[in-house]
Amino acid sequence: MLSHVLDADDAAAFDNFMRDAPFGAYQQTRAWAAAAPRHARRGWQFFICRADGEIVGAAVIRSTRLAAKSWLATLQRGPVVHDPAALPLVLGALHRALKQAGCCSVQAAPRVRGRPLPLVAEAMRDGGYVPLPAEAQALHHVSGIVWLDKPEAAILAGFKQRARRALRAAEKAGITVRPVAGEDDLKTYQHLLDRFAASRSDYDMSGQPDARGQAHLIERSGGAMLLAERDGVAVGAHAFVRQGDEAIWLSLVTLDRDGASPGYPLLWQAMRTAAAMGCVGYDLAGLPDDEPADAGEAGRVQFKTAFAPHRRVMPPMQMLVLQPVQHLLLFGARAVYRRLRRASARRG
Repeated sequence: MLSHVLDADDAAAFDNFMRDAPFGAYQQTRAWAAAAPRHARRGWQFFICRADGEIVGAAVIRSTRLAAKSWLATLQRGPVVHDPAALPLVLGALHRALKQAGCCSVQAAPRVRGRPLPLVAEAMRDGGYVPLPAEAQALHHVSGIVWLDKPEAAILAGFKQRARRALRAAEKAGITVRPVAGEDDLKTYQHLLDRFAASRSDYDMSGQPDARGQAHLIERSGGAMLLAERDGVAVGAHAFVRQGDEAIWLSLVTLDRDGASPGYPLLWQAMRTAAAMGCVGYDLAGLPDDEPADAGEAGRVQFKTAFAPHRRVMPPMQMLVLQPVQHLLLFGARAVYRRLRRASARRG
């Protein structure tokens, strides 16, 4: 079943299935479809696959209108299954529903790791999926996880020395961290997001919800929003959202002052908050698969690795062509347009 709107019964069943999924993701929730940035050519659909009356697979699908009534389906961290053995059945049903609805191509990458990873990779390959090239990967497929299922002292002791040193420096500088509370704090959070985006042209934040969208997602899925302050002035903000028994970094922005970074106490307090909620791990939302691409990414990697995360590998985003002629025409034109736009930007 593929639908733009779920009735009350299907919506409740969909939400329960996603909530209980061992490899669920916030991008595969109805809350994400409501919180994600709006775009004139994009919309959202919901897919449910049942076997013997029970849901065995589901997905939140972002639809992007292309031309001639064709559209691209993007499943960020989906489709979702509870049993990896059900993925071939779910993919078959998904492809039939999408093709019937006029979908040209589909991009997907279930959020799995560990033992199920080879089973999922084989099902995707047998389903005809091909990994997108590195430059077209919109989501990370390598990340770092900090385990929280231990006493706070043990978590802190597991960080690298530079993280502990930075935490002490932030405390000495008078940086404090507290939860976002109320409308004024949301406005402050948005102000920090805007200032950070304006100062970091190398960092793409276009796919990130605004402060209100993040608050909505956290209200529905769990998590927290935090502000860092110094001398009564907000100098940083961080939000995380729950994914089952883990937390994942949603946004982090800082305005460093006098060498004491608010990022370290923000992330440490987020981990403490997540652990108090019962989360066993904190996902740092991406590490490069290879060497950092630029100085900005190198700085972000240095910050994240200071917390000594364990490396996690997931499937990369992959594509399946459902209608070859339309795909060739539309994506060929799209590629030419993007090359011309990049060339124009270089000349300008």
